[in-house]
Amino acid sequence: MTNSLPLLPYNPKDTGKQWKVRPGIGGTVEIDGPCGVDFSFSEKVCYFHHNIRWRNFLLDEKLQHYLRKVTLDLAKYFSSSYAIYAPDSGFKESAILDFIWEDENKDIDYIKNWLLERCGTPKSNIIDIYKEYDDYWDSEGYFVDYFNDLK
Repeated sequence: MTNSLPLLPYNPKDTGKQWKVRPGIGGTVEIDGPCGVDFSFSEKVCYFHHNIRWRNFLLDEKLQHYLRKVTLDLAKYFSSSYAIYAPDSGFKESAILDFIWEDENKDIDYIKNWLLERCGTPKSNIIDIYKEYDDYWDSEGYFVDYFNDLK
């Protein structure tokens, strides 16, 4: 898997953190790692989380590229041809997180179809999710990454 050092500037205090495996909520298994990297595994989905703010991910192409490479490694390992990027709280798209717990336990195809039906078509590019207004910004939508430019 890709080295986590490029995430160091965003999480400098936990460089010596050891990987820790523990039971998660809703029947998941969680792995917490250095540099703010965390994974939640259900029986069907791997949720990859990092401590980088959603806005920074949307706007910083270098950071996007790095996290997309990590995600591609994960997708290959789990035999998935795509990954979904969505905000983790406070937005309509974030409801997909409920699908990883044991009472739902849905797979990625179900999640993609749910997003399509309830949130519309995915954005063409990650940056298209970011919407700037006069006095605030907003997150509108999600992105399905088939990694065509990384293969």
